[in-house]
Amino acid sequence: MKNTILLLNSLWLFGLVACQPKPVAPLSECPVVNIRSALQEEAPISMKEDVESIEYVPLETTDSCLISNLMNLQVTADYMFMYNGKTEEVLQFNREGKFIRKIGCQGNGPGEYGMISDLAVDDRNKELSLFQYGGDALVYSYDGTFLRNDTTVKQAGGMYVFPDGKRALKGLVIKPFQQAPWAGALQQPNGSLQECKALFPSGLSRDVCFMKEICFSPSDERVLVFTACNDTVSAISNNGIEPAYVLKRENPVEYYMDIANINKFGDKTVETDQVIGLYDLFESSHYLYLRLYKGDVLFIQRFDKKTGELKSQRIPKDYLECSNSIPGSNIIGIDNDIDGGIPFWPEYALADGERAQVVNADILSSLREKGYLKEAPAALNVGDDANPVVILYKFKK
Repeated sequence: MKNTILLLNSLWLFGLVACQPKPVAPLSECPVVNIRSALQEEAPISMKEDVESIEYVPLETTDSCLISNLMNLQVTADYMFMYNGKTEEVLQFNREGKFIRKIGCQGNGPGEYGMISDLAVDDRNKELSLFQYGGDALVYSYDGTFLRNDTTVKQAGGMYVFPDGKRALKGLVIKPFQQAPWAGALQQPNGSLQECKALFPSGLSRDVCFMKEICFSPSDERVLVFTACNDTVSAISNNGIEPAYVLKRENPVEYYMDIANINKFGDKTVETDQVIGLYDLFESSHYLYLRLYKGDVLFIQRFDKKTGELKSQRIPKDYLECSNSIPGSNIIGIDNDIDGGIPFWPEYALADGERAQVVNADILSSLREKGYLKEAPAALNVGDDANPVVILYKFKK
């Protein structure tokens, strides 16, 4: 399965160098998530224990706003911005799903973008940033006006803006030869870096160091960051960067070195059937959610941040067969035991700790062909050529 579904990410090393040294919490104070041992005993995971409400927003479908390959979604108090990879377009809808406009266009002129790596919103200043591979981020107003090039984020592939104006930056990864010298950083509102973390294993020559992917997962007050090199996840908040969780994958020692070595890029012996890898993760107020694989089997795990309870659940084969890629076009999640909708795995972060998921007409049709969605909400009854449905989740506090 890891060869057929786009692998977004795995875990990252806290072997770490700060731009400005400061005291950090020791690893002994981090919650430990016993991933490998939990795989041996499965237990059902219920949405009802964490999700307070669900809102469905079908997107308007016209010839001006057809979405076939949604790669990124940003939701603000009033708008939804999304990047359609197939057409290389950035589209703006309101929160009710009505199409408003396209933002910018692809090209080489002022305000025109190349290959987009991510979108980011600054709702306080009503600005949308388009991150590009190998170029400045382009900043637009919410009315579509091009404002400026942001030259302070050349080494970033994405960002999350905190309410005080500080920004968590995601390191830029261009496989396999160009990348940021750090996986995550905290930037001041004036553009200077307050702190950053370089994640390569000690003992590995800088000439061959390489981050395969960087996962960047915002929540309410912090952003979780990891790559494949180690089992420590760190968190960027407006106060700095701290270790957040230790994930006990217990992979072979050589795996953590080889996965960060450019000379091993594409070497199929690095990830054996016994290696546990992570696609992505996110957290709510009460839980840490993990989506991972071991060999060809995929699992969801949920860690209770208060009690330390860890539940593990295997992904049904039907859900895998209806999915195409991670991130984006997939329903690799847990059963929806609230309203009978699609399997739950919200890949996109909103303000105030809410999250969003997107499902397209092809996946909905595939689920129905397999006998699912018999009691699903009416908002999921869309036509075969309709735009996707955005699903907004509000979590219990």
